[in-house]
Amino acid sequence: MNLNALRNFVAIVEAGSIREAADNLHIAQSALSRQVLGLEREFGAPLLSRLPRGVEPTAAGRIVLRHARLTFDQIRSAREEISAFEGLRTGQIRLAAIEPFANGPLADCITRFQTSYPGIVFDVRVGNTRQVATLVQEGIAEFGVAYNAPREAGIVLRASARQPLVALVRPEHGLPKAGTVGLADIAQWPLILPPAGSPTRLLIEEAARRSNVRLGRIGFESDSVALRLAMAQRTDGIAVLAHLSGMAACEAGALRMLRLSETTLSEGRLELLAGEGRTPSRATQTFERVLRSALKSTDQGPGAIKG
Repeated sequence: MNLNALRNFVAIVEAGSIREAADNLHIAQSALSRQVLGLEREFGAPLLSRLPRGVEPTAAGRIVLRHARLTFDQIRSAREEISAFEGLRTGQIRLAAIEPFANGPLADCITRFQTSYPGIVFDVRVGNTRQVATLVQEGIAEFGVAYNAPREAGIVLRASARQPLVALVRPEHGLPKAGTVGLADIAQWPLILPPAGSPTRLLIEEAARRSNVRLGRIGFESDSVALRLAMAQRTDGIAVLAHLSGMAACEAGALRMLRLSETTLSEGRLELLAGEGRTPSRATQTFERVLRSALKSTDQGPGAIKG
């Protein structure tokens, strides 16, 4: 088996295009195509479907992709075990995280970790919860930090922290200056929400259904946390976000935070995800302890939110 061809096949699938993968790898497109043909002959099945724009793996290609990633994980682990004789000096940690955790706690964790282990390289992908879960499921990331991730095959929960949803408004907003409000109170204002179908949006809609509240006018929706916070700072709209998402803006005085009274909205959790059946690299196992500690520090139990 040509491991180089297998590694390049993984790169093609991740890029979604032979041409783009060739550019990324600095290899001629024709050479990559020949490698794919060689793998298809070896496995006795087509591995890629050609689309009008790019390629995607066939059913056989997805099987090869899964085993290829497992193979490269094992090779990397073997290398790191060999280097471990002299301590945790080299290695790569592949992570995925939602934007609020990546920009705050995760950046702090990586900085501290690399102070102790400067030879460890981090590959961090940032996306929404569904994207993070997919990256973990496909083995692109060893660990992922997401918010209320859907329970899907191939993913296991390693740790979690309570992260209730809160209302975020600009300082001069007409809502009470502190305390607790309900969905019925905020539904009278334009709402700033995540996209329909997202885990957080589904949680909000379930809380509204249980409380028999009509959410009213949705003034803005986006999968970007930063953009939703920016809109809350500039308008009378009310952003409903996880507590962690609004902490920095509130500490800077750009927004203020109000607790939401619905029990359903306090059930949100920040979650550490891993691929089922996969053994993390030694470096990642060491970093997991740091991640768990960071997750614990974000936990918002009853009464922990301050307006």
